[in-house]
Amino acid sequence: MPLISTLFGFIGASLLFMYAITTSTDSYSMFLSPSSLLLVLGGTFAATIISYNLWDVFKAIACMAKTLSDDKDSNRVLNKDVKKIIEWSKIYRKKGLGSWLEVLSAKDKKDKFLTYCFEMIQTGYSIEECRYLISARIEADFTRKAHPAKILQTMANFAPGFGMVGTIIGLIIMLDTMGGDISALGKGLALALITTLYGVLLGQLVFKPCSTHLFNKVEGEYFRHQVILEGIICVLQKRDSIAIQDHINALLRPKAYFQLSNNKD
Repeated sequence: MPLISTLFGFIGASLLFMYAITTSTDSYSMFLSPSSLLLVLGGTFAATIISYNLWDVFKAIACMAKTLSDDKDSNRVLNKDVKKIIEWSKIYRKKGLGSWLEVLSAKDKKDKFLTYCFEMIQTGYSIEECRYLISARIEADFTRKAHPAKILQTMANFAPGFGMVGTIIGLIIMLDTMGGDISALGKGLALALITTLYGVLLGQLVFKPCSTHLFNKVEGEYFRHQVILEGIICVLQKRDSIAIQDHINALLRPKAYFQLSNNKD
């Protein structure tokens, strides 16, 4: 569903833009200016690499493709995680850590966050030390993964400004070459304003939505890791299934509450 909504947003906005043009003028070509687009994109990119590391900027641009990836239903994923944690709890209380590690699926073992959690558990740290170290990892991951979203937001702020720069350049050239021909003012002014249009569209319809979308995905992962951490701590404390359910539900929205099919542990 998130993929469909993303495509619907982009396509819908594009169609509305095209409709506004086609119903207002027959001169469609005036809205096409490769030089204006290049000025806005080039200026935005140049200002961004001055502000950030070059490779971080390339990474942020590559992350824009994630807006077209299909997001999993967060409630469904969290419910599966809670169910898995409760199963882990039963195994840990009855058979110990070794049996717990044996039941991990191949997918769990490929999860870098879960791998780190179990590494900390096996080192012999106390429960509170494990909580501290894993929490620090969660915070560091969030800061690092949210950085591309911050860069895209910066690009969204720069793009309209370079659109204005292009407009000013166009006005200067227009006034210099116009001479005494006042009739050329309207057409020249229209061409000069195209860069502002490009800057606003790129900022508001491309960079800013991609930044928000990416940040929401990172924020969702951050919350999921917090839920898993609390669940693992409950397992280490040998809480029963109902206690784990109630403890984790306290972190979830009411609509996403997990309910045990059988309250008996």
